[in-house]
Amino acid sequence: MAKALNRRQQRHQATVEEIKATARQQMAEDGASNLSLGAIARAMGMTPPALYRYFESRDALVAALVVDAYDSMGEAMEQSVGALPQDDYAGRFLALMHAYRGWALEHPADYALMYGTSAVGVDLSGEQERFQRAVMRSMRSMVEVLHAAHDAKCLTIPGQYQEPPPTVRAALTWMQSVLSLSDEAVPLGILALAFTTWLRADGLIWQELHGHLPKDLFGYGELYEMESHVLAERLGLAAQ
Repeated sequence: MAKALNRRQQRHQATVEEIKATARQQMAEDGASNLSLGAIARAMGMTPPALYRYFESRDALVAALVVDAYDSMGEAMEQSVGALPQDDYAGRFLALMHAYRGWALEHPADYALMYGTSAVGVDLSGEQERFQRAVMRSMRSMVEVLHAAHDAKCLTIPGQYQEPPPTVRAALTWMQSVLSLSDEAVPLGILALAFTTWLRADGLIWQELHGHLPKDLFGYGELYEMESHVLAERLGLAAQ
């Protein structure tokens, strides 16, 4: 059971959440790259030194916002499959793909912060444990669906994914060490498939939100929906 916060701790936490909410509003209006602690302090009627008692630097605030964003996205993906049958692999896969795009469109500033240049080089060391947990949460639902489909022999994994190059294997092995679904390690081929699926989805979403391609190409999600169904079919899920 979590320990109850005293009044001082509650006020501190409430201020932290207000700072983050103000930062999100600023990103929505001015872009993630223009996030400014000074502007946040002015908007809240605080002095910059007072704000630094809550976040020691812009990097610290960005790191906290990135972790919150991954957690929020992970929660949305978990909820998207909550009511679907466990053996509806295609339905669960498509629901996750839909949830990913839906979350990005609802939180464009957070999405831009997570995957844009604003967070590049940001020191996440102070949030490393929470960051890893949040990132893995955002991928866990997809890994679970693919893993279940694989166990039911309803998933086609490209041969190269099962024997990846050394550098790719090293990265996937790290993911394997921090993302466990049971006592048995997730096969590297499934992790490779989950990761490349995320990259495919991310490429389409980023182009839709921030790219230079004609907006008509994306319609109201029709292109993304089409590619999601094509991918489900290629993975052997659509036949189920």
